[in-house]
Amino acid sequence: MILGYETIINKIVDSTGLSRQDIESKIEKKLKDLQDLISREGAAHIIANELNVKLFDNINRSLKINQIQPGLNSVNILGKVININEIRTFQKENRQGRIGSLLLGDETGSIRIVIWDEKLIDLIKEIKQQDILKINNAYSKQNNGFKELHIGSKSQIIINPENETINNIKLSNSAIRKQIAEILENEFVEILGTVVQVFEPKYYNSCPVCNKKVVQEDNYFVCQEHKTVIPKQTPILNIFFDDGTGNIRAVLFRDQAEKLMSEKKNFEEIKKEVLGKQLIIKGKTTKNEMFNRIELTVNNIEEPDPEKIIAEMQNDV
Repeated sequence: MILGYETIINKIVDSTGLSRQDIESKIEKKLKDLQDLISREGAAHIIANELNVKLFDNINRSLKINQIQPGLNSVNILGKVININEIRTFQKENRQGRIGSLLLGDETGSIRIVIWDEKLIDLIKEIKQQDILKINNAYSKQNNGFKELHIGSKSQIIINPENETINNIKLSNSAIRKQIAEILENEFVEILGTVVQVFEPKYYNSCPVCNKKVVQEDNYFVCQEHKTVIPKQTPILNIFFDDGTGNIRAVLFRDQAEKLMSEKKNFEEIKKEVLGKQLIIKGKTTKNEMFNRIELTVNNIEEPDPEKIIAEMQNDV
């Protein structure tokens, strides 16, 4: 659901009393701030959201992620869990509470889900990567140039609803090539650099069919979908990545970890293989509150093409 530029301008004028010239000046500044990475309509959406202008009536219907725009209420979506973030605490004036978040994707894109309701935050411990979530009655906002879906006390989360499937997931935001020193929280970035430290991988028991984490019951391992299974060991690998401007801790799950480890199980072999390796890594940045640092959850790694890098450097000159 996307409104035309003129429609948005007219709604802002009607709701705020600002002149068209003032509104377009704000839009031009927003385009400049975001380095023309969004359309004029997108910048107008952001300005309307910042001015608390309601662009849409309650919709009460299911949307694909790429249809979500800031300012929607009563949004229903279906998506697959890409990443689950640590629960954070906050204190604002006399109010204290918790906030949960995760990254959800479907065939059209991905979006950050922000959870405010305490009961739904408690539900996070039951959610695993690759789970399918049906979310009802959420509302959308804009934060740091990214769309988010917020979940409050009137919202609902259904884990792995029956007869619902999602195949390929598409990341909404193209990764932006950045230097580590420039990276901010909640960005999709691409970094060219070198592995300077690698930590011993951790493993968890997962279903050999769907890769979901399994639960041990007595002497058996049980997958929620495939019942009793013989589990496989699935790795999580942490590295430090350096590009000359700084370094960042990056975490690789499952496929990406296995890709970097090249099927080596001995930690010394892994270190010998990985340390000093030059890579291009892509993923989403998050804030680790405990250590007050930006970290990267990696969703893709690839070895750089020297000819392509030289061509890019020549184009920058």
